[in-house]
Amino acid sequence: MSLSPEIVSEIQNLIKEYTDTSTFLSVKECSEYLRQCKKTTYTQILKGKIQANRVGNKYLIPKKQFIS
Repeated sequence: MSLSPEIVSEIQNLIKEYTDTSTFLSVKECSEYLRQCKKTTYTQILKGKIQANRVGNKYLIPKKQFIS
C-alpha cells in the first residue's frame, strides 16, 4: 500500500510538531497557532482555559497543552 505525498508530508509535520512540544509560545504565537485574536488568548489565560506562566509583563505558554 502506497501513501500519497500529501499524506506523507502531513504525517511528517505532525511528528515534527509532536516532538517539538517542549517549546513555549508567546501570546502572539499562541494566537496565530490557535487562529484567534490576541485579546481572546489573553481572556482565555485569565479564565484559566489556557495554562500560562507569567514572566515579568509577558506570558510563556507551554505548547504541549495543545497537542492531543
